[in-house]
Amino acid sequence: MVLVFSLLVGCGNAATPHASGPAAADALHVTCDGSTTEVLTPTVQAQPDGLHVRIENTSTGQVLMEWDGGGDGADPGISNKVIPIPPGNARFRCQASTPDVDPGALGGWATLEVLATPNWRSLELDCNGGIVSGNLDYAAGADGVPDPLADARRRAHTSDVRPAGYMTDQGRTFEALQGAAAVESFDYASDGHGGWLLTTTERCS
Repeated sequence: MVLVFSLLVGCGNAATPHASGPAAADALHVTCDGSTTEVLTPTVQAQPDGLHVRIENTSTGQVLMEWDGGGDGADPGISNKVIPIPPGNARFRCQASTPDVDPGALGGWATLEVLATPNWRSLELDCNGGIVSGNLDYAAGADGVPDPLADARRRAHTSDVRPAGYMTDQGRTFEALQGAAAVESFDYASDGHGGWLLTTTERCS
């Protein structure tokens, strides 16, 4: 196992409203043809594991779905995806997935609003100064801990540790709070056979 530390400059983020309105859909419905993107549900309620997307690709080839901070492919026809767009105002678009596609191209974005799940916590720490970050690496086949929340509580420098961000079968994040401020975080990844490996730690310096 290798542990690497780095020092980052960080600051707290504004709280996301925990709201849900009557117009909120439970999934983002999108139609695209590789050149235009139409969002049919512009207000979407996030789910505990992420933003659920139902995309209808009306073209004859694969399209590149993009959002701020990520992307994925979608084959012709209807696909169902779960993607990690955080709560707040967001952008989404599709481009034809060709050899010369430019993910950094301007334009073609559709906008939407993602509503937070109850008790949502951002993945960003509330630090006034820098952030100390540690990354861990493991040998192939390494076994993780059975309970990542219990492991995070054991490692944290405060007694209040809570889930943060989206919780999926592949990854979990927990934050340690000092009052209302998140001052430490622990990222875990599935080991593929029922356990969880600590992959990244961050704390306010």
